[in-house]
Amino acid sequence: MQNLITIIAPQLLVAGAYSFIGEIKGVVFELRWMLAFIVVMIVADFVLGIIDSVVKRGEDFRFSRAGRRTVCKFIEYNSYLVVGFMLGIAILQPVGICSYTISSICGLGLAFLFEFDSIADHICAIHGIKNKVSIKRLLVGYIKKKYNTAGEIIEEITKEEDKK
Repeated sequence: MQNLITIIAPQLLVAGAYSFIGEIKGVVFELRWMLAFIVVMIVADFVLGIIDSVVKRGEDFRFSRAGRRTVCKFIEYNSYLVVGFMLGIAILQPVGICSYTISSICGLGLAFLFEFDSIADHICAIHGIKNKVSIKRLLVGYIKKKYNTAGEIIEEITKEEDKK
């Protein structure tokens, strides 16, 4: 019994980790163009954010803060890929809903939506356009329509975040 815990269990853990890493590598290779497009969108958001904050609003530019936010976005969007992969491999594929590649695409699709929303906000702010359409506003409106109290709470929270 002692050999089972001290010798075999760590070997099984390492084999499982290698298998998981191998599957993730395959998904990343299959979705390489989506990941490249996310990198392009993050860079565009970075540049447009600098133009919006420094040129239009006259704020001080701090490279460390902008760099941290950009790297955090990249890490966050890659975590969407991994979460979509894990949901696909653990639940969606065994049930027969879709493959893990499709669920990973859905995870990266969320990253596209969020990043596109951010880029659209920056472009509208740079050109002085009052942006009335936003993914965030659509979601808050839907929640407010469905559950009035919860929607009002979320709306107040987002208004407080916009003031900061």
